[in-house]
Amino acid sequence: MHPTAIQEEIMRDTLGKLGLSMQVTSQRMMGGYGISLKGHLFAHLCSEGTGLRLSPEDQAALLAVPGAKPLVFPNDPARSAKFVLVPEPMLDKPALLAPWVKKAVQFSATGSGRPQPNRRPVQKSTKKK
Repeated sequence: MHPTAIQEEIMRDTLGKLGLSMQVTSQRMMGGYGISLKGHLFAHLCSEGTGLRLSPEDQAALLAVPGAKPLVFPNDPARSAKFVLVPEPMLDKPALLAPWVKKAVQFSATGSGRPQPNRRPVQKSTKKK
């Protein structure tokens, strides 16, 4: 099992390869570290492993990989339903880990896994009444 400090280093290296490392923050939470990008939590590092917040479809796909399992937060079933622990050997294989981290970042940025609609600012009418 990788210690959380090593997990955080692996995550920062992976995010660096994705061009996202400068925008990432981490903070202690729930017995581990929450990793966020622009305020959106996408990963949880703890003694159980590295958990990623994924869409339901991506959760199912990752859970099909041997060694992956749900990350269970005691007394918080809603949060538990959102995170999957990546298989431990994947942490040593950046080429396998990076696509899953990217999916987690994308999903957490939208909260739904779907791209946000383009919103234009409302312009005030310049017509006089």
